[in-house]
Amino acid sequence: MSRILVIAAAALMAWAPLSEAAAQDRGARGRGPEREQSREPQRERPSISAGEALSIARSRARGARFVGTMASGGGTYVFRFESPEGRIFDITVDARTGRAGGG
Repeated sequence: MSRILVIAAAALMAWAPLSEAAAQDRGARGRGPEREQSREPQRERPSISAGEALSIARSRARGARFVGTMASGGGTYVFRFESPEGRIFDITVDARTGRAGGG
């Protein structure tokens, strides 16, 4: 019986530090600058919505007709417009800052 108790106590002592380290690691991932850098790349969340980005792009397009949205990966929204003269052009909006480019 004492042999089982010794084995159980040893297993418990070996498991406790591992679970504490895992809990500390989970707690450090979502915190501010004191957190350690994760090995996996962090995706930046957009701070503006697609609707807000479209509004920014429309103001930059100066009356051009909205044609559609193009797929973009990399933290930008891409909107396609057609000018009254028939010229097609794209306006990109940075999803993080809201800055527009193109036109």
